[in-house]
Amino acid sequence: MADWLFTYGTLQFPEVLQAVSGLISSGREAKAYGYSQYQMVDKLYPGMIADSEGVTAGQVYAGVDHVAWGLLDRFEDPIYQRQEVEVHLSDGPSVIAHAYVVPVRYAHLLSGEPWISSWFAAHYLEDYVSRCRWFYHMITLT
Repeated sequence: MADWLFTYGTLQFPEVLQAVSGLISSGREAKAYGYSQYQMVDKLYPGMIADSEGVTAGQVYAGVDHVAWGLLDRFEDPIYQRQEVEVHLSDGPSVIAHAYVVPVRYAHLLSGEPWISSWFAAHYLEDYVSRCRWFYHMITLT
């Protein structure tokens, strides 16, 4: 299993990733070619979908272990599929990383509008991190 995670939405914020999975890691800027990212309908987070003309920018995190994968899989919306994608690091070569991708059959759940990370950070990040910490606490108690 690849130990790289490509994030393009809320998980690209290190404080969200840590709150959800316990991972303390610095991300590296990367792009996934052949994918587009859009705001999900009625959600605070985006979805990434295959699109031959698309490019999605995000962060790549290395060293994701099986415990973190389990937590991330439980956290992510059930419509996403975790799959391997090729991402191009801004400071190096391309790598194969896992990403949570919206299958084409769920394209109708994407708004067609771009998801703006700075908008999310300014309006929702602090509360979102608090909710993610609650998720982590509840999941790790079981």
